[in-house]
Amino acid sequence: MIRVPNLSLDDVDEFISDYFPTAGATLLIGNVGFSPEVLYFPERLGPLSNVDMRFFHERRPAVPAVITHLASEREQQLRELSACPMQVVDIAILAEDGAPIGGRNACMQVHQWLNAKAYTDVVVDATGMSRCTAFPIVKQLYQLSRDTPIRVHLLVADSTQAFSNVESVSNDRGGWMHGFPGETETDEFAKALKLWVVQLSEKAGTSLQTMYRELDSPEEVCPVLPFPAQNPRRADELLFEHREYWQREWFESPLNFIRAHETDPMDVFHSIARLHTTRVEALTGSGLISQTVLSPVGRRLPGIGMLLAALSYELPIFYLETVGYDVHGDLVPGARGTPTHRWHFRVDKLTPTHD
Repeated sequence: MIRVPNLSLDDVDEFISDYFPTAGATLLIGNVGFSPEVLYFPERLGPLSNVDMRFFHERRPAVPAVITHLASEREQQLRELSACPMQVVDIAILAEDGAPIGGRNACMQVHQWLNAKAYTDVVVDATGMSRCTAFPIVKQLYQLSRDTPIRVHLLVADSTQAFSNVESVSNDRGGWMHGFPGETETDEFAKALKLWVVQLSEKAGTSLQTMYRELDSPEEVCPVLPFPAQNPRRADELLFEHREYWQREWFESPLNFIRAHETDPMDVFHSIARLHTTRVEALTGSGLISQTVLSPVGRRLPGIGMLLAALSYELPIFYLETVGYDVHGDLVPGARGTPTHRWHFRVDKLTPTHD
């Protein structure tokens, strides 16, 4: 099992206030999102003279004007928080032909920022960042930390009801996330017994089936259900909504599903780690190869657990890119306050443990 140093809730705030004022040169990387949560960590780090704030502005072709307007307001608010000159760089998420390029573009930009100045610490604030940019740059920094003394922090804040009327629109074709292809081009991967661990989410049926077919019908499917959850019936409702897939096409039983806490990335991480390592051990010596494939879909915090598992066990991530958003009803910005959920992870300290 891999140990992931982590903090949550008030411990995160205490760590930030104790550690970063006396840290060396620190680079904060975030994204200009539209929810009020994107301001939370910059409010605490931006006023420090040793922190340089750098932000992506993810650009997609199908974003409603109301979201674009909110993002512009957030950018201005972020600039007001920064003691040092802040930079915002546009990141194209899709090529003209619809191919996902956001991860590669984000990594190239981070490389430029790192070359411009020597930093002792890098903070990735994934609060307003899409998976397609957050996951690849965390992987990039994790690999850098294995060869250099740089310290890599992953922060994420979330509120359960934040903009629940905003629905993401996914691409109609899947692909391997930048930085997480695993050994997908090898003969061993083609011959492996694939276990697909996929996060279940509302209204994601078409996306789930697209990925299942493009993965060439994996031998085993293990959906991740949110339990415990704020809505105690949410797991049952997801099972009912997607019953056509897991009953008639995946031929799986709910007894085999992962049930992990809706807002605890470490619960998701530990569940995947146990499943992956047990399966690998069971097939060792049989002449068969086990391959676990991860697919985060839907809410942010369970996806962070998948990211940590992918980093720790070098697992590939297959996903559908978000091409835009649909807004149902009025988009009313919430008040700036303390997000319900706050997490901190030391990515450079991922270490094996014998627990």
